[in-house]
Amino acid sequence: MPTSLEILSDDGIEDNKGERSKLLITRLVLLIGGFLIAVAASGLPIDKITVILGALGVGIGLGLQNIVSNFVSGIILIFDKTIRIGDVVELSNKKGRVKEIGVRASTLLSDEGAEIIIPNGAILSNNIINWTLSNNQMRIDISLTIAKPFNSTEVVQQIRDIITKNDNVFVNKEPVIMISPLSKINSSIKIYFWCKDISNADLTRNIIIAQIFETFEEKEIEIL
Repeated sequence: MPTSLEILSDDGIEDNKGERSKLLITRLVLLIGGFLIAVAASGLPIDKITVILGALGVGIGLGLQNIVSNFVSGIILIFDKTIRIGDVVELSNKKGRVKEIGVRASTLLSDEGAEIIIPNGAILSNNIINWTLSNNQMRIDISLTIAKPFNSTEVVQQIRDIITKNDNVFVNKEPVIMISPLSKINSSIKIYFWCKDISNADLTRNIIIAQIFETFEEKEIEIL
């Protein structure tokens, strides 16, 4: 038995949104029509009505500037191919995969599942980072601090073996592993390597870190 607290299904929510949109459009049409009828019934001279309509047209024109700008920007994005559907892009503090490029706005799908709608004019007027314009690769960096003593050559080789055995690592670009002393009791390790697929970058990074921790624990190397 449905209750008053029953949550609407997704289809119900979508239908509700569609009905509200239709209602809003109907109200807008009725308001404009009512305004024109009221002006005509007021008995104002034609020249004054023309002035009013002209002022109204200027206002509408100014309001349409952004719409026209976004429309032209959308056409440029489609033909320029600066970004394409499926690209991972970053704009200001927004990052996600391009889901759609429309004539007015484009949609990004964030890692959290949110759909970010950005006007096309904002994309062209700001610096945009396209992580996948020419390839899907991404450089990963890992920083660790380990306690002395340890054998630097063995540590570097152990880390290199872990990285190169991962299927998502781009082996054509050699990983870089740098060890720098911090004090008499510990040193820092900087690790850089390339992933084949940016969509699996975080997972690859976490897997490699876990394997390094496991290997160092077996070798009795303390990670601080």
